[in-house]
Amino acid sequence: MCIGSFDDARLRLVRRDLGPRLATSAGPRDVALTRLLPRVVTRLLRSPSQALQIPVSQRVGRASITLVTPRLVAAAHALGKQVHVWTIDDPDEMHRLLDLGVDGIVTDRIDILRDVLAERGHPLRP
Repeated sequence: MCIGSFDDARLRLVRRDLGPRLATSAGPRDVALTRLLPRVVTRLLRSPSQALQIPVSQRVGRASITLVTPRLVAAAHALGKQVHVWTIDDPDEMHRLLDLGVDGIVTDRIDILRDVLAERGHPLRP
């Protein structure tokens, strides 16, 4: 189980109350900062979270910043963190993200993800 939240304060409380027994993901503030400030990436990846649960991109004002990059995935993996991406419903995007090495895909279309994984030799049980 991995706990994530759109509220950084709640994540801090969960980590304080439950400690390292429970996996947590990075909060929205840290996720947005990963692309804006390279030093934050290092701090975030050394944080108590076990995974980054993030969208492919994040709107910051009028700009859209791509979060899921080969560099981010490699840096996360080098420090033992998983990368989970949400919400992906397009099969081509699923293939692209799996090619990048993401560890998890959150989707509203499990039927499409099942087909994509089967095409890649990883069939899911019905």
